[in-house]
Amino acid sequence: MSQQQYYPPPPNQQYYPPPPQQHYPPPVPSTYAPVPGNNYAPPSYEQGPTSNPIAEKWEAKPKYQAIVLLVLALVVGFFLSLLYMLLMQRFPKPLIKITLWLSIAAYFLAAVIYGIARQYVLAVIFAVFGVIYLICAWTWRDRIPFAAILLETVTSITKKYYGTIVMGFAGLFLQVGWSIWWAFTVIGTYHKIYTRDCKPADSNSTDVRGNRTNTNSTTTTCSGPALIVAMVFLLFSFYWTSQVIKTIVHVTDAGVYAAYYFLEGTPQGTGSAPTLSSLKRACTTSLGSICFGSLIIAALNTLKAIFQSIANSDDGACGFVACCFAYLLACIEGLVEYFNHYAYVQVAIYGKSYCTSAKDTWKLIKDRGVEAIINDNLIGNVLTMGAIFIGAICGLFGYAYISIVKPDFNDGGRYTIFLVIICFLLGFMMTVVVTDAIDSGVTTTFVALAEDPDALRRTKPLLFERIRARWPRVVQGI
Repeated sequence: MSQQQYYPPPPNQQYYPPPPQQHYPPPVPSTYAPVPGNNYAPPSYEQGPTSNPIAEKWEAKPKYQAIVLLVLALVVGFFLSLLYMLLMQRFPKPLIKITLWLSIAAYFLAAVIYGIARQYVLAVIFAVFGVIYLICAWTWRDRIPFAAILLETVTSITKKYYGTIVMGFAGLFLQVGWSIWWAFTVIGTYHKIYTRDCKPADSNSTDVRGNRTNTNSTTTTCSGPALIVAMVFLLFSFYWTSQVIKTIVHVTDAGVYAAYYFLEGTPQGTGSAPTLSSLKRACTTSLGSICFGSLIIAALNTLKAIFQSIANSDDGACGFVACCFAYLLACIEGLVEYFNHYAYVQVAIYGKSYCTSAKDTWKLIKDRGVEAIINDNLIGNVLTMGAIFIGAICGLFGYAYISIVKPDFNDGGRYTIFLVIICFLLGFMMTVVVTDAIDSGVTTTFVALAEDPDALRRTKPLLFERIRARWPRVVQGI
């Protein structure tokens, strides 16, 4: 091809040079070349950056990484709790001793930490409790073998009748659903009553000297009694329903352990579905006793919440008195809850009314109260320490996940502490579901042993002889 010739313009026109040569940058290496047989073409420079569906998919993935982390924490906590239950069954006595001394060490560690922080009053309090607990551990050393046998027996029953753990998860999900529904109800009720009762403020107001002033204020005043009554009622309903859900799970589990104690090894047997049978009794014939006992706890919780709100007010004198009443109600509530924990076992085993169960429970506590408290303390250490330990492992797992994956939503580590705490709580919650079932079994077995030891002698003589060797008083009954 011949080179293009440029001719000079006529004398009456200005000379224009040829346009400069355009230099285009080389193609980006990441862009793809046309493939024979496909309809893809290289992108033109006028189209701008191209879209990559695969890259967009991976860029959207960090949005779900938080959900993946929480689900993994739940799964890890669940399997660790089951593993801990197997350890309680295989090594009950070492676990009781280890957790007992860990509890004592925790008191002294807290005292040291508060001492370093110059909180000397708290340091002395924790040190005193540590010394008291140390003395108790020394005096309780002869009772550890009985608690170990009881823990081993209950965990074996829980593994056989896993419906008790399923009931724990069902109660947990039901409680979460009820809490969400209650929260939306509180918000709707607040806006409904608060908006309905609001009235424009009087523009002709009186100042501190008694002079009438005319202000064009647009503020509003809202009547408080209707809103306060509604909030108190909703608070009471929340406590009552939550307590009923918790108690139904406890009574159901207690019925399963009672069926094993009285019927396992007999021609009658425990039946094909002891958990469903116990749940049916808890939701029908025993529901009145459950609701009545839960009503007492709900009333105490509501009164305590009211006094706590008054204690947080600006009135110093009223706040001090309310704080004292709130503390007193908290002590009463703890005693009643501990009492009800044994009373509901009577309801589950014999189908008694709440009042009759309360009388029989009081008789049991007067006769075997010291043994019950010590037994609950020893086994409670195992359950509580296990929940804390598994929660800590889940928290470490969450931290490792964040450190390795480095999700985009946690840029700069803004949510690291929050996510680790959430993982700890999820692991703790998964373990509590399992330990609550074991706690119900321990209480049920203790009550059955105290009231009818001959039933265990008839159905499981080998287990009875092991228990009698460690706790000779079991043959006496009450």
